[in-house]
Amino acid sequence: MKRGKTDLPGLQCHLSSPDRKAGLLVASGVLLFFTSSYAEGFRNPPAGAFNLGRAGGRIAQVDDSSAAAQNPANLVDLSGTELQLAPSIVYINAEYNSQSGQSAQSQDSWKILPNAFAGVPLSDGQFALGLAVTMPYGLDSRWDDGSSSTFARPFGAWRYQSPFSTELTTVNVSPAVAAKLGDFARVGAGLDVMWSQVKFKQFYPWFLVTGNLADPDGQIRAEGDGVGVGGNFGLTLEISKRQRLAVTLRMPLRVDYSGDFQVDNVPAVLGGGSLKSDFSTSVKFPTIVAAGYGIELTDTVRVEADVEWLQFSNFKTLPLNTSNPLPGLPNSVTENWKDTFTAGIAGDWRFASDWTLRLGYQFYQSPVPDATFSPAIPDADQNVLTLGVAYNHGHHTLEAAYGADFYHSRHITNNQNPAFNGDYDITVHLFSVSYHYSF
Repeated sequence: MKRGKTDLPGLQCHLSSPDRKAGLLVASGVLLFFTSSYAEGFRNPPAGAFNLGRAGGRIAQVDDSSAAAQNPANLVDLSGTELQLAPSIVYINAEYNSQSGQSAQSQDSWKILPNAFAGVPLSDGQFALGLAVTMPYGLDSRWDDGSSSTFARPFGAWRYQSPFSTELTTVNVSPAVAAKLGDFARVGAGLDVMWSQVKFKQFYPWFLVTGNLADPDGQIRAEGDGVGVGGNFGLTLEISKRQRLAVTLRMPLRVDYSGDFQVDNVPAVLGGGSLKSDFSTSVKFPTIVAAGYGIELTDTVRVEADVEWLQFSNFKTLPLNTSNPLPGLPNSVTENWKDTFTAGIAGDWRFASDWTLRLGYQFYQSPVPDATFSPAIPDADQNVLTLGVAYNHGHHTLEAAYGADFYHSRHITNNQNPAFNGDYDITVHLFSVSYHYSF
């Protein structure tokens, strides 16, 4: 075989039947890397300080340019052209402990999610255009593979079962249009064009192929990207002067990924160098249906309650296709995620002419069942309390928001991969700042 780029199919003859079973367990961890994220399956926290500060109520009463992402119908509420920069910052830390005494600690806890919005009213507010650039899904998950005992060579429970570094990135560009239908109805629609990239790193045990424990582990590296297209719709009804009812729909969106797959440290007996291959997979992001009811209690106080339904059940299996399969690598793994819901309440209080205070609460149900739970997505049900403040002066608005995310502890006992059984504790803090300029 040629050194530096080895032909993968030629290696399959080296894997005996007992070792092939172990190899399948190794590769099953590889397939789980796509599910790395902040929480609630693939989804990131609400984009923008307004939407984080009012996490439980951000559909019926959203009245800035972030409506392009939350409910495009409300773009007609803009009083003038608005540009908004709204980065989010996430702190996430996960700890794992097994009954055998092995443990793991996540690292690189701080994540940044850039977001931007724009809105332009037309024809005296009868129509409006909007644009949202957001990162709606995915974050990276990194475990300390150097000191965590679960990654110790060769008997760490996760060493060959789970990636130690995973990343799912999405950038969604959503142009939107809105219109008023009479005095009581607003409608809006947007196009979702989402680019997504996946990366992961995981150890590979060459001794399972050669039978020689002295052979160094390989490191699997994969990177691929793709584009998906979908759409979203919004309807807002003014059922009275102070009351609103809103419904939104975000259509499912499928991304087909293609890229490069590589494993290094190939033992000399197998040709040395590295193994390289093309790979492809696909992920179908969920349908999301939301409804919100908002009421203005006074001229300065508003309250809204929202519910959402997310169709995560379309994520049943995750395929992995390589042009030259790695020994023991399966072509799919079972996920069987479940449909979920969120529910919350939020409001704001304009306590001074230029100042507004926002409060919110939202419950998030995890779509990941115990049987298919993975360290690549340390997810659980959550209760989130949020606080935000906004200051407006002339053409300028500054906002900041914070979310305290209380995760349920996860005790896994019946996973399809026994290496993942154990206790998971997750700590998350959410931050967002926004700067608006209105013309």
